[in-house]
Amino acid sequence: MQFIKRWTRFLLIFGVMTPVLYLLRLLIWPTALYSEALDRRLRRSLLRLWARGFALIAGVRIVAHGTPPKPPMFLVANHLSYLDMLVIGHQTGCIFVSREDVQYWPILGFMARSIYIIFIDRKDKRDTVRVNKLIAHTLKMGDGVAIFPESRIFCGQDVEPFKSSLIEPAVANKMPVHYATICYETPEGSPPASRIVAWWRPEPFFTHLFRFLSYHGCTATVYFGEEPLFGDDRKELAERLHAAVRQNYVPMK
Repeated sequence: MQFIKRWTRFLLIFGVMTPVLYLLRLLIWPTALYSEALDRRLRRSLLRLWARGFALIAGVRIVAHGTPPKPPMFLVANHLSYLDMLVIGHQTGCIFVSREDVQYWPILGFMARSIYIIFIDRKDKRDTVRVNKLIAHTLKMGDGVAIFPESRIFCGQDVEPFKSSLIEPAVANKMPVHYATICYETPEGSPPASRIVAWWRPEPFFTHLFRFLSYHGCTATVYFGEEPLFGDDRKELAERLHAAVRQNYVPMK
């Protein structure tokens, strides 16, 4: 039964929905020749549609508290899984800063490059300069940007301290920084979220995804902050954002 459920969901997501939406992406791509900002708005709609389709097929129930910020905006959140991007994309349609190797993943990598996802080489601190310029340009084009300042996925016992380097574009442009807290729980009869949702173990993406698709999904609860935070010092702002995100976090079992 798990085998059938896993492959049915996988084929619906990557064999049906993703190719159809990517075809639509190719059809609207020429708008970038006329207006990059317009192309980005259309891309946002497709991204949200894909996220909602994935959530429906995979059994991810998303419960939002607070009002999702609208682009252009800068957002930070805690990081537990690749599903975090699904949750934030579902609610806002914003661009993400993602680790560099994602752009080489089968299917998803090509898609991510086509919708302006920003990639960063976390092993090279100098790459932050390039990425911050891309973030500033993305904001200028009227898009939203979401970053995960923990800089990597942890096991979910707590929200790890935030690194401040990628918050610099918001500080430099005196932009308010919105924040969100993401929590997960699985239904009765399924393994805990720490096992099938959190992706902190050193295992391939599709190995983890196949395991997740074999069960009954999960509930993702996202808390959007009531008011964004401002700051002139990125390190001090990162500490306040960390405290605000941590306030609503429920540790994984």
